[in-house]
Amino acid sequence: AGIAAAIDLCLHIVRIDYGAAVANAVARRMVTAPYRSGGQAQFVMATCNADAADAADAADAADAGRRLDATRSWILQRLGDPLTLTRLAKHAGMGVRTFARHFRGETGASPLQWILRQRIVAAQQLLEKSDRSIARIAESCGFGSAVSMRVHFRREIKTSPVAYRRAFRKTALTAQL
Repeated sequence: AGIAAAIDLCLHIVRIDYGAAVANAVARRMVTAPYRSGGQAQFVMATCNADAADAADAADAADAGRRLDATRSWILQRLGDPLTLTRLAKHAGMGVRTFARHFRGETGASPLQWILRQRIVAAQQLLEKSDRSIARIAESCGFGSAVSMRVHFRREIKTSPVAYRRAFRKTALTAQL
């Protein structure tokens, strides 16, 4: 837990100094989430040897994980689209309940919570790098309206999109120079 907190702090500092794009790139390189809200479940790896049934379960889980990787990539390409649980499960080739269970097991969040977080990350990047209006950013990131984006953004980031842009746009422009 202490190491995870230190990584979160370091990524936060990188985000402040160099912007969300650099912090996200560092997080991807470290194979960790660029931002964690702190509500994730903690997982402990089993230390006992697996028997044949456990090995088969592990193989099935690995196959599902590969399928969910593709689905998460697919989601990231369609953040502006309406994404229902049924549509996501269909893409993954699973039933809705199975998909939701595997997704939560892999990411620590429900599919819709994870999508909301990815939409916020996309909005942060656009706020830093573009001059688009809040309404256009909200639409392109899948929030539906500027009001909806403001509500979710404030709940997650603890500031408004306008204040975030004011604070981080300068940092992003400075980092590019």
